[in-house]
Amino acid sequence: NGQPGGGGGGEKKAAGGGEKTATGGGANANKADAKKGPAGDAFRVKDISGKGRGLIAARNIEIGKLLLDEEPLVLGLSQSAMAVASLTIAAAGVLAWAGSLYLQASSGQLTFDLPALRGVCCLILFVFLVIQIGGMIVEGFVVFWRVRLLGASDRAAYFNLCDTLPFYIPILSEAFIFRANAVSTDWCGCVCAVAALVNHACVPSAILSWNTETGRHQVRALRGIKAEEEIAVSYIDLWQPTVARQHSLRRAMRFSCACNTCMDSTEESVRRLSDHRRTACSQLERGITEKMENGQLEEAMKDLQILRDVTEQELGGVDNLISRDMDEAIKDIQAQIKNSEAVTNSEMPSEQTDSCNKRGSCAEE
Repeated sequence: NGQPGGGGGGEKKAAGGGEKTATGGGANANKADAKKGPAGDAFRVKDISGKGRGLIAARNIEIGKLLLDEEPLVLGLSQSAMAVASLTIAAAGVLAWAGSLYLQASSGQLTFDLPALRGVCCLILFVFLVIQIGGMIVEGFVVFWRVRLLGASDRAAYFNLCDTLPFYIPILSEAFIFRANAVSTDWCGCVCAVAALVNHACVPSAILSWNTETGRHQVRALRGIKAEEEIAVSYIDLWQPTVARQHSLRRAMRFSCACNTCMDSTEESVRRLSDHRRTACSQLERGITEKMENGQLEEAMKDLQILRDVTEQELGGVDNLISRDMDEAIKDIQAQIKNSEAVTNSEMPSEQTDSCNKRGSCAEE
C-alpha cells in the first residue's frame, strides 16, 4: 500500500461504521451502477507526502459512484485453509517425535533425563510457533507460486507495490508484499494493482467491497468527493477511540495514522468528543443487534435513529452511504412494527368476543 511501512498481519477491510454497514450501503449502490461500470476517469495515481502513492479525485465525484472494479492479481489462502495447514504441520511434527520415541523405546534407549525434557520443551515450542505462523508460511509459498504464474506486466505491477524488505528475497518478498497490500474478500485476502494504492483515513471518503458474483474488488464513493481530494478508505473498524485505532493500525499494518482526523484530534476536547461518539456508535450497534434478536423492534429503531445521527456527525455531517443504509433499515423496522400491530389488531375482535361470551355466561349463572 501507499502507506510507509505498511506491512503486517492483517488485511484491509471494507470498513465504515462496521463492515456490514458499509458493505450494505455499497451493495444497494451496486444495483444502480450495474450498467454504468467504474469511473476510470474519476481519479489518478499521485505521490502523496508522507504516504507514498495514493488515489486523487480528478473531478467531483458523486456519492455511491463506482470508482474501481478490479480483478485481483493474486488470491491468498482462506483463514480455514491456513488453520488446516498449521495444524497439519504441527501434527506431522508431533507424529515424527512420537515415532522417534517409539524407536528409542523399542531399542531400549529411551531415557527420561534432562536432554529428554529439553526435547519435550522444544516440541512444545515448535507446535506453538507452527500454530502461530505455519499458515502464513504456507500462504507465502502459495503466493510465491501464483506470482510466478502472472504475466510479465501483472508481475511487474505486483512488485511495484509497497515492499517492507530493502531487497528481493525469494518467497519472503512475495509474501511481504501480499501482507502489506492485501484487501479482504469474503473468504480470503487478495492483492489488486490499483485498489492496493488506496490509503487509509479514519473518516473515509470511499469503501472497499467484494463482488461475490463477479469475483472482483470494488472501490465506491462513500460520500461526495471533491476534485483534488484524496480517495481514502478505512482499513479497520471505525468505531474505536483514537488510541485504539492507532494501536490497531500499528499492530496490523505497521504504520501510525496521520490522517486529518487523528491530527485534528490533538486538541483534547475535540478528541474526547470524537472518541465519545465512536464509542457510542459501537455500543449502539451491539445493542441494536441484541434488541432485534429479542424482538424489541421499537427500542431497536430508536437506537438506530440515534446511531444514524451520531454516525453522520462523526463522518463530517454530510450525506453518505452508511446513513442511507441506516435509513433503509429504519424503514424496514417501521414496516415490521406496522405488520406486527396489524396482526395484533386483527386478533382483537375474536378475543373481545370470547371475553364477552364469558362475561355473558357468568351473568346468566
